[in-house]
Amino acid sequence: MTVRFMNDFDEQLRKLIHRERHNFAGSSSRAIVELVNLIFEFAVKIRASDLHLEPFKKSLRIRYRIDGHLQELHEPLPLNLAEPLILRIKILARMDTTAAFLPSDGAIQFGNVEMRVASMPSFGTESLTIRLLDSTLELHNLKDLGFTAANEKIFREMINSASGMVILTGPMNSGKSTTLYAAIREINQPSRSIMTLEDPIEQHVEGISQIQVNEKTGLTFAAGLRAMLRMDCNVLMVGEARDAETSKIAVRAALTGHLIFTTLHASDSCSAVFRMLEMGVEPYLLAATLNGVTAQRLVRRLCPKCKKIFPDGTFKAVGCENCRGTGYSGRIALHEILRVDKDLRNLILNSLDLDEIRNLATENGLKTLHDDALEKVRAGFTTLDEIRRVLGSDFIKDIL
Repeated sequence: MTVRFMNDFDEQLRKLIHRERHNFAGSSSRAIVELVNLIFEFAVKIRASDLHLEPFKKSLRIRYRIDGHLQELHEPLPLNLAEPLILRIKILARMDTTAAFLPSDGAIQFGNVEMRVASMPSFGTESLTIRLLDSTLELHNLKDLGFTAANEKIFREMINSASGMVILTGPMNSGKSTTLYAAIREINQPSRSIMTLEDPIEQHVEGISQIQVNEKTGLTFAAGLRAMLRMDCNVLMVGEARDAETSKIAVRAALTGHLIFTTLHASDSCSAVFRMLEMGVEPYLLAATLNGVTAQRLVRRLCPKCKKIFPDGTFKAVGCENCRGTGYSGRIALHEILRVDKDLRNLILNSLDLDEIRNLATENGLKTLHDDALEKVRAGFTTLDEIRRVLGSDFIKDIL
């Protein structure tokens, strides 16, 4: 994506608004249809993962999330375009257009891209957030995810276990699902029966059975997981252990010989262990079944065409036409992999203290997110500034 392309889009947008300034009335008008298509095509072209439409007092702001960074790439649109533009998108997504005062969601198929649309009432108006899932993008394998050689070896051992539980943790948009799918593809063989329970299904993987959660019909994570246990599966992927019931069923499934993959919201790998205990999972069950936890974050990768090494020995962002002057292009994951060994199993059985869990893991060689981040800065994959942005300044105490 070049600066020239950005300028071309700006010019198209200005010309369309000027040419059709009297023809934007109604969500089905030719001008609104053209405007929606132009914005969608632009979002797909720049490989945005999310699109935000936010009406304010005097204008409609549109922002695009690229490589995890939310950006305003063109001038706000006139406020009179907000209502017909949002209404048009809701119609395409088959959403209820009569209830602007209630949150709602829907989906649009735009070429090869599936768009998940969510609306939210805001100060007498309505905002939209759109998640873009492009089926043509190359699916990631484990080697594409930025693991160090040591971490990749540990992770492969965890996911190739005959049974047990593997947890991925991190905040939203930290790449957990991408890593899960890569793991599932890695072990996907005709001799294994693999099923997933997801909300939503983000990638379709040939050779496995994928089930969409539907709480309106009673197909919750907990109910779906119970049903999957009767389906003669070897491997189960549960999109999220979001409540105590689901977590307990998943752990018991791992105890009966299944290999379970799931995600959990926690700040790091040790906190994920503590979170499972907090949700009421019995310590003896968790100690017996947990293979390991991978915590991860995504940071922007330095643009390979313009990155520059400075006298202090670190690479820094410079900016060129290829990266739109940002200095970054694409993303790379930071990992912290906690392998549950005999010592840690004994501690889980006998202690509910997070600091004790973290201290033992560190003594036994845990490489933290901080450690992995600094290694990737030294290797020239990213910068200290980017690490600070994602992990916070507290993680960067010892500068190289």
